[in-house]
Amino acid sequence: MGKFDAIEEKFEKVVSKASLQSKKSKDLKNIMIYNVPKEWSEILKNSGFSFSTYAKMAIQEKLKRDGLI
Repeated sequence: MGKFDAIEEKFEKVVSKASLQSKKSKDLKNIMIYNVPKEWSEILKNSGFSFSTYAKMAIQEKLKRDGLI
């Protein structure tokens, strides 16, 4: 066997361990939202909503209005 047999498998192994590839799981993680007034969060909590649920609904409505989904 030659020196370079199975070199592609070795490269694939190195690349996957070195985080040089983007992974789907990274893209699906939650997104942190900054600069949201605490008062807004408290208003939503007192009304029975969580901030994340309300924000998700608002974004979905806006995407539908803009014809993106």
